[in-house]
Amino acid sequence: MPVQKQKQIIDYLQPNFVNSNLNKKSADEVRTPIKAIYQEIYDKLIPIYDITGINDFTGKLFNVMNAWVDVPDGGANDVVLTPRYITKFMAQLTQVDQESYVWDWALGSGGFLISAMNIMIEDARFHNADDLTKQYEKIENIKTKQLLGVELLPNVYILAVLNMILMGDGSSNIVNDNSLTHYEGKYAYNEDPFPANTFLLNPPYSAEGNGMIFVEKAFTKQKNGFGAVIIQDSAGSGKAIEINKRILKSNKLKASIKMPIDLFKASVQTSIYLFEVGKPHKADDNVYFIDLREDGYTRTNRKKAKNNLFNTDDAKGHYQEVLDIVLDRSKKTNYFTENDNYYKGTIDSESGKDWNYNKKIDTKPTEEDFKITVSDYLSWEVSQILKGDNPDF
Repeated sequence: MPVQKQKQIIDYLQPNFVNSNLNKKSADEVRTPIKAIYQEIYDKLIPIYDITGINDFTGKLFNVMNAWVDVPDGGANDVVLTPRYITKFMAQLTQVDQESYVWDWALGSGGFLISAMNIMIEDARFHNADDLTKQYEKIENIKTKQLLGVELLPNVYILAVLNMILMGDGSSNIVNDNSLTHYEGKYAYNEDPFPANTFLLNPPYSAEGNGMIFVEKAFTKQKNGFGAVIIQDSAGSGKAIEINKRILKSNKLKASIKMPIDLFKASVQTSIYLFEVGKPHKADDNVYFIDLREDGYTRTNRKKAKNNLFNTDDAKGHYQEVLDIVLDRSKKTNYFTENDNYYKGTIDSESGKDWNYNKKIDTKPTEEDFKITVSDYLSWEVSQILKGDNPDF
């Protein structure tokens, strides 16, 4: 870990870990409270996370604690952490692999980077299975040079740093900066530009254009690859018109996926927008519009429940099928039917407000519709005759 980063972490943690009552024990205590807490986590929690494969330790703790207490300035800064099955899904949508350079401009606990890192490392192990030295070198390169996140809030920033360390990576480039005003698109500890080709984001919705301003600014510094953002879908229906129009001048909208309204703690309608970066959106470019509001999960909002997410209808199959549709692969399941809960259509690049899935309704009458209408009319005529209400008969 760079010396500068070591000092930064120590400066953040020293008030709580060293200079506080947590590091003092009373006469009848055998260890300090901070040591007792650490021992509980080390002995009881981390092994469970290792066994279950949960890959975002502090992010999970953050979500649990956030259900009980408020995060400082959380409401004002839209601190909403993305569920980990969504961060993985979005990383898969952007086709992350061992050659990806991934950045997130509103990092939170680092969930997007962790999901991307795990996919990248798995790909590196697969492609270098016969050369362990090369495999090790590639994984080290992924951790030290191919991941970057920007976070404004100091408390959330240190959460992301600790998260990456607990996941076995202390070298990721985590930047404590304002990505909209100061950040120049460089590595955290040197002046080289970060060669991003993958963008993942859940932005603060209070920012300009519901947060689409983050997408626009990041894409000006990313020349190719893909980007995915999960955002209030009012951003795609009128709240970010001018930003969206500017984005489409250099980037292609590939998919719009409407997500469950109760995905986050505060019920809000969100969509995932997937872009191909560096390719202007043309009038005849198809966009996949997909309704994923019924995603196979059942959610509850009980504040202190042990589990608020239940896989009641093959949720993994639903998400996999959406990946197969968007990435033009053979489907293995049939939860989605074209022109029913998904379709391909075009958008007006000069509109900026037609990005969202809407149920397609075919208003063109068929011969069967005509027969039914005539039959209904004749039935009405006969009923009038039988009642004697029609003076023409």
